[in-house]
Formats: sequence, structure tokens, C-alpha cells
Amino acid sequence: MDDREVAEAFAAGGARQAFGDKLHIEGDCLVFDGWWEAAFRVSPTTFAVRDEEPPEPTDTLDQLRSRLGSAGLRPVDANPALLVAITYTAIDLGAADWALWSRDSASAEAALAARAGHDTFLSDAPSATTSGGPFTDAPFATASGGPFGGGDPGGDLHNESPFGAHPFGTGDASDYAAEMGGARRSAGLPALVVLTVGLDDEIASAMAESLPDCRIEARALGELDVHGCAALMPNLVLVDATSVEGEAFVVDLRAAGRSAPLVAVHAGGPLAGADATVDPAAAPAEWAEHLRALLP
Repeated sequence: MDDREVAEAFAAGGARQAFGDKLHIEGDCLVFDGWWEAAFRVSPTTFAVRDEEPPEPTDTLDQLRSRLGSAGLRPVDANPALLVAITYTAIDLGAADWALWSRDSASAEAALAARAGHDTFLSDAPSATTSGGPFTDAPFATASGGPFGGGDPGGDLHNESPFGAHPFGTGDASDYAAEMGGARRSAGLPALVVLTVGLDDEIASAMAESLPDCRIEARALGELDVHGCAALMPNLVLVDATSVEGEAFVVDLRAAGRSAPLVAVHAGGPLAGADATVDPAAAPAEWAEHLRALLP
């Protein structure tokens, strides 16, 4: 194949492997001169095109932009933070300048969220120390001496599944958290993400003040499903389970599998599906102290 055909196969044909004179395709990456990542395919209709000078003169990027334009795509964003995290994990590329091409901004955002949720690195399940596996009803760890294994003197945290020596109960999961944290730092974002579901905005904001190194992603009950939770790649999920709807959401999350601690705001003690609970009568700053102990 010549380079023009390689670019065409990458942009329109969905090819994951092809070789030309100066271009070749490695999975979803179009590579120039054997090492320089010229473009990255986020989805069949969303592409990141390198917005930097190639290591040597070439019209490769111009040809690719022309081909994308003829397919109805256009530049809609530059260096979105989530793209930096994706390219960091998918092709081991740190900071770089990208132009994001798609049909429109909404399509681009949806493609980025979907790609982040389905990236192989991010969706590989960590190995478990329990016989039930990491995504069953078994606790994260068999040890009883986790951070809350000795009980809760304050009375506003009830631990159903004691954690072991690692934040998620396994060393592998800690490695994933560290890798994702590095990707977020490279993107200029806080390393940790706490997803709250169903909490009042004022309560979430008050809790955020006690977690200054975390990004709080607040969502209403019914605003997202379990797959939407995964797409946000949280380090911890906090659900308002003071209602039947909230309790059901906790159960759904547990049934779908999760690799991050799941905490419920619940007054009745331990709640099926949650790894820990916090008392709705306690101050959000007190919740933050307990959440901090569960974060990597």
C-alpha cells in the first residue's frame, strides 16, 4: 500500500493494521516514520489529529484532514483533558497537542466518554484475593484488619467489607489507580475522582471543601446508569441511599461489578451492596474523613 491508501484505510476503513512507505497503522493509531503518533482513532467518527510539526516534512496530516473533512468531520476541540488520559493509557503518549475531529462537540464528548469506559487497560479486572473474584458478593479482602476492621468508634461509619492492605483489597488494583492518577496529573486534573450520586449539590460542595485534591463529579439519581459510572472512572462512588431508589442503585452497581469502593449514605447500618456506609445525620466534613481512608 502507499501512504495515501494507509491514511484512507485508517480514516474510513477502520483498518487496525496496514503498512505504507512512511505510514503504518497500529490498532487505533496512525504512525509516521515508524515512531511518531500522527493520529488516534477515538471512534469511527471521532479522531485526534496531531497538532504539531512532524519530525520531517510530510503532507500526511494535510491529507488526513482533507479525508476527514470529506467525511463530514471538523475540528471541534483542542487537547480535551480526557483525550490526554486516553492516549496516555492506550499508546503510552504523554503530553502532546491534538485537534479533535468529529461531527460536532456532543458526538466528540460521547466518543471520548465511551472510549475511556471501554479502554482495555481500564476495564481489565484486577485479580482478587478472595475465592469469589473481585466482582462478586465476596469482600474485597479476606483480612479483617483493614482501616475500619476494628469498628467505628465515631458510630457514623459501618464497614460491611473490610479492606486489606491495599486501597481496593488487591495490589493490582492499586497499580491501576496509580496509573490512572498519573494520567490525570498529565492532563492537569486532580489525581482522584469521587463520584456522588443523588447528593444535594450543597452537601456535595461542602464535602468537596474537605477533599481539595479530589475532583467531585456530582450526578442526580436517574441521571446516569452503571455504565455511565464506569465511564467517569471514579476512585470512589458515594450514593445517597436514604431512598428506595438510592438503595436499588447501590445494588445495581454491586451486581454490575466495580473496582472502586462503594459507599452509601444510609442510616440503618450496613447496606447490602455497599462496602461502607456513612450516617446522613453526620456533617459532610466527617464523611470526607472516612472517604479519605478508602481512597488510594
